[in-house]
Amino acid sequence: MRPAPQARRPGAPRAAAVFMAFTAGLALALAPTAAARAGAFSGNLSGDLELGLQGAAAADAAGRDGLSGSLRLRWERRWGDFEAELHYLLSAPAGSAAGSGTVPGNPLALSWTHVTAGGRRLEQRIDRLSIGWSRPGFVLRIGRQALTWGTGTVFHPMDIVSPSPPAATATGNDFKPGTDMIYAQFLLRGGADLELVAVPRRIAPGGPVTAAASTFALRYRAQRGALDTELVLARSRGELIAGLGLSGALGGAVWKLELVPVRLGDGRLRTSGLAGIGTGATLVGRPAFLFAEFHRNGFGVAGGRAAPDALPPELAERLARGQVFTPARNSLALGATLSWSPLVELSAGTVLDLDARSGLASLELGWSLSDNAELTLGAQRSVGRCGSGIFGVPSASGAGTVCPAPAGGFYLRFRQHF
Repeated sequence: MRPAPQARRPGAPRAAAVFMAFTAGLALALAPTAAARAGAFSGNLSGDLELGLQGAAAADAAGRDGLSGSLRLRWERRWGDFEAELHYLLSAPAGSAAGSGTVPGNPLALSWTHVTAGGRRLEQRIDRLSIGWSRPGFVLRIGRQALTWGTGTVFHPMDIVSPSPPAATATGNDFKPGTDMIYAQFLLRGGADLELVAVPRRIAPGGPVTAAASTFALRYRAQRGALDTELVLARSRGELIAGLGLSGALGGAVWKLELVPVRLGDGRLRTSGLAGIGTGATLVGRPAFLFAEFHRNGFGVAGGRAAPDALPPELAERLARGQVFTPARNSLALGATLSWSPLVELSAGTVLDLDARSGLASLELGWSLSDNAELTLGAQRSVGRCGSGIFGVPSASGAGTVCPAPAGGFYLRFRQHF
């Protein structure tokens, strides 16, 4: 179970405040020097406006139906070898549901929530706040930023910093909440690269940031002929994590394999993995991409059914922290994307719990209205019984279920880039 918060000595410096103060102070200290070296001051302001409509099934008690909206403002500046990035996000989630929030464990939430008299939530947060320095063959960034590791399309066992949920309708670094970290990348000979990451984390909500609760990781990536190799070694929250990723060509298809063994603090070993294949094809005379992805959750429950108070502690903690998103042990994702025209794309997919024989099916239509505007219409529907793994776990009393994923519904989303 998660350790109890430790008492903080009066007057002791807060590690989170020191981290963010160091980031801001370093940016202020380096900006004049960098500007002088560059001889010019350049910047960029952009953003995204998104309006949405969601309709949830009656069985969905999470309050995800109704209108939603978000505004993301991006500010970026570069002075010679230095750069700074700031993203501000204002959102009004559909219904009474909470938004995506920040990454659990970030030293500072940097987020604020207002609930109206009618129960509507207005949320705002600083989603990116970082400074960077780059030279040929080297990159250093400090602050809140997004990072994705691994090759998974739906499942992400090697993405140990802040993975995306399998049922997410918007994925990628542009939509992933920022994580406070120190990031360094070394470009090596032959096209290989080495990444080093330090992620400060709290030992418990409201507790101090400690090295034992933090994540320190490195990733090595190289290509040898037609084989892409990815190696990960990390110490995170007192656990040792290793990762091996391989991918390559198989005829006209691309295959991938990931193995992620985790040595727990008590010496036990849990191994997660991923095996997938994707290929281009022609459907109804139009280009398409097909993929299949099998995921083995080393922390999963056999059969995918267990009461919340009966979950293994290591699984319950990972569900709470957002490291894993389902108690299912064996899952399969199948998907296809059809380019109907240069402006219209149709995607279909399903995520299945193989042990409990249930899943989540989705269908999405994307229409590019212009270079800077797009419209997306999608629907999701559960297959099988709620609480069977993909959709959560049964309640402790056995009278109901906890279903964090939508049991069904549709969404309409308009996004304007500016």
